[in-house]
Amino acid sequence: MTVTREHEIWAMAIWVEKHHEANGRDFIADRIVSLETEGEPEGVALWRAVESRYSQLRTGLIPIHGQPGSQPN
Repeated sequence: MTVTREHEIWAMAIWVEKHHEANGRDFIADRIVSLETEGEPEGVALWRAVESRYSQLRTGLIPIHGQPGSQPN
């Protein structure tokens, strides 16, 4: 199996969940602010994607293959 960018983003979201739990939103927000301050738009975009996946993890809205809303790889 080839690891895609989407897999990497999900892995980052899971890492945040594991290490920061309910404080993950604050951790992600701090990363985004730091990257914005440093003028790193690619990093900001990455962490916004992580933020989206993290939110899905926290609310239980995870797209599972074969379920409505899931997309084939």
